Amino acid sequence: MIKLAALTGHHNRNAFDCGVEVLNNWLRQTALQHQLKGISRTFVATPSSEFVVANYQALGYEDIAITSIVGFYALAAAFVCLEDLPGDLAKRYPRQVPVTRLGRLAVRADMQGQGLGSLLLADAVNRAHSAAQAVGSAGIFVDAKDPKSAQFYQSFGFRSCDDQPMKLYLPIW
Repeated sequence: MIKLAALTGHHNRNAFDCGVEVLNNWLRQTALQHQLKGISRTFVATPSSEFVVANYQALGYEDIAITSIVGFYALAAAFVCLEDLPGDLAKRYPRQVPVTRLGRLAVRADMQGQGLGSLLLADAVNRAHSAAQAVGSAGIFVDAKDPKSAQFYQSFGFRSCDDQPMKLYLPIW
């Protein structure tokens, strides 16, 4: 079992490795600073107890500890222009649309393909939807890093924008 919580200075950011150095560096050097300044919120997946840590270690993940991050995502408030949305959806909105931006999502490299990314995305969508009930947000917007990432988001209902297939949108309402 894992738990999902807001990033704090107690989490071991330096040991995280998803295989993409830009994402690793962002978590290590920028995520906490952005959180403290109110720019974005980062949520991390960590083992839920020492018992879970022992189970991970028994499975060969010797470096896992209670403060280890096995995955994370970041959310921020944003605006997008109509041109950045799928055409059939754009006609429903004003020129600028308030959205929740999913800025980063990553899973530890040796744990990819086990469903943790799906769990992180589901939590991000739930948090975005809850926030949208209090503050205006029409949906979730993400810039996929590559075609494989875009396919991942599309499998959960995100739609590619007309002329920019790496920009994806999921309406909340």
